[in-house]
Amino acid sequence: MLSSLDYVVLGSYLALVAAIGLWVGRGQASTRDYFLGGRTIPWWAAGLSILATETSVLTFIGVPTQSLRGDWTYLQLALGSALARLAVAWLLIPAYYKAEVVTVYDYLAKRFGSRSRDLASGLFLVGRVLGSGVRLYGAAIALVLVTDLGFPSAIAAIAVVAAGYTLLGGLRSVVWTDVLQGVMLIGGAVVAIFFLLRGTGLDVAGAIEQLTAATTETGASKLRLIDLSLDPKIAYTLFAGLIGSGLLTMSTHGTDQDMIQRALACREAKGGRMSLVLSSLLVIPFAGLFLVVGSLLWLQLGGDAGAAATAARLAEAEGLADPGRAYDFLFPFYILQTLPVGVRGLIIAAIFATAMSSLDSAISALSTTAVRSIWQPYIKPGRKDSHYLLVARILAIFFALLLVAVAVLVWRFEGAGDIRRGFGVLTLGLKVLTWIFPPLLGVFLAGVLTTRGRDAGNVVAILVGIGVLLLFEFWPRLFAVESPFAWIWNPVVGSTLSFALAVAFKPPDRVRRGDPLSRSS
Repeated sequence: MLSSLDYVVLGSYLALVAAIGLWVGRGQASTRDYFLGGRTIPWWAAGLSILATETSVLTFIGVPTQSLRGDWTYLQLALGSALARLAVAWLLIPAYYKAEVVTVYDYLAKRFGSRSRDLASGLFLVGRVLGSGVRLYGAAIALVLVTDLGFPSAIAAIAVVAAGYTLLGGLRSVVWTDVLQGVMLIGGAVVAIFFLLRGTGLDVAGAIEQLTAATTETGASKLRLIDLSLDPKIAYTLFAGLIGSGLLTMSTHGTDQDMIQRALACREAKGGRMSLVLSSLLVIPFAGLFLVVGSLLWLQLGGDAGAAATAARLAEAEGLADPGRAYDFLFPFYILQTLPVGVRGLIIAAIFATAMSSLDSAISALSTTAVRSIWQPYIKPGRKDSHYLLVARILAIFFALLLVAVAVLVWRFEGAGDIRRGFGVLTLGLKVLTWIFPPLLGVFLAGVLTTRGRDAGNVVAILVGIGVLLLFEFWPRLFAVESPFAWIWNPVVGSTLSFALAVAFKPPDRVRRGDPLSRSS
């Protein structure tokens, strides 16, 4: 458990986050301020906020598990992600600024019609609630280990802190608290690496030598970076990383309002582009930091045998039927058992930083999308801006409660499916996104790159794309057959299929004459 000094460090950090959120978010008088930060966000702050948001507790806990149990091939996914951000910066960001949108789904309404926007917004609301609910569950793991709280109470406590400053300060509070939380994230990882290396009794060269000589269950080096396998059933290969992870990142960072909202809050398109370029430059070093943590933790615990024994003890202590699930607890457990007083509080604060930076942005994006795509056009159109600002804040509370409910359900039923075989909360959280956002990407690309497509056709394209992905996901389970490919290829199937179907539909006359929102016009 944490000491008094640890609690002082953690409490001071939480107070600082709340103070920054309330200070920068003061005077929110319009939806433009609340939804887009008044379009005054510097590109570098937007870029750090993007990185802090995607680097959730799933990353802080899940990525070290990848190198602890396996090797460094996860980095191939980071490479594909880095390249994909550049594609979003040059393909999608200019189109969004040209259309002067508040949410990316407004672009679909202007380019195609309201049905495309409504379906995309609805799917975003579902996908983001599910994905962020899983992230909230992952965050609660750390809190459960360091306090006497149960999972439901821990989940609620995290949500209350993040929702508080988001409710009052909107996107501006989200971005500037994320900047602080990004710094905490890097600092926490660096401090953990320092103490892990010291605990092994090795210098850097010695640690590298031992890890290079060690092998995984497949016989590969523990520091293997590249897997050139063409087997589609293996998720962490170079081709899966470049293609599958690349299209997944284009989906999440180009069509997920949770990620793209910071790039839309810059003064101009150039700033939005630069925010994504910055996140592209930093994503690989970030992933590398946490892989270092996992490798050093493997050495600290005594290799595979020591990690397995520790996981078994944790599984027994936490009442987990499958010891494989306890690997997600190993890094927080190490923090509590090994690190000095005060340092533990610092790193737990970093874990809280990752939790809140993911949760605050989700609450902001969900409430913004609900107001713009549902409340404003269909429930209460034509009202004063102050009305929509009030509704946005009410909806922020609603979505915070909804995320708590989803996280509790994940906690209750998380033993089903792949996670039961030890893949961890990281894969579960990512897989949810691969069912919904890739088909959306196909339609967005059809709108930006071509003059083809129409409103009704997009509905068909998106629903068919999602239907095929769900078929591939659940057919093997229902009929006890093996899936033809790993989850990382879902974005390729979903986005390609929906793009092909979208462009198969002839456009309306106004688009054939040259749509100003299309790059092809």
